[in-house]
Amino acid sequence: MDMQYDMTFLAAFWIFVLFLEKKFQCIIGFFDGVFLSFLCFCFLPVVLEGDFFWIASFLLVAGVVSSSFLEQKTNNFYYGKKCYGLLHCGGFTLAVLLWHDFDIQGSVLCLPFAFLSGFFLLLACGGILPEEKNNKKKIKLALLGVLGFLLGIAAIFPI
Repeated sequence: MDMQYDMTFLAAFWIFVLFLEKKFQCIIGFFDGVFLSFLCFCFLPVVLEGDFFWIASFLLVAGVVSSSFLEQKTNNFYYGKKCYGLLHCGGFTLAVLLWHDFDIQGSVLCLPFAFLSGFFLLLACGGILPEEKNNKKKIKLALLGVLGFLLGIAAIFPI
């Protein structure tokens, strides 16, 4: 993904979370869909390439499991509150900065990033498919997540 698209999506995400608190709860699935496409097609391929594939894969799964355990202990990362949106924005921002600023491909640095990417994956998927009781809102967030995922793919692989 081009840095220009990254910054555009991040700026929009931060504006929604910081200034449009009521609106971000409806649109967070969209931004998490973009986040998920970034993880799948930009961040994870770099982390999992190289000599440390099996160790990085194990650390990725360990990151998802430990993040899931942490999520359950913290009431689903405070779903629906402003700190929930800030956590998602912070995760997306950190992933983009790590991807742009570090040369992790094939180096030992990929190992801690693999563990961290498990946390990122849980965040992105949690925004698209939240543990809500309201089925109508779940479907809306899932559809927005798919739309964000597709837009993220279009930004990564322009036609």
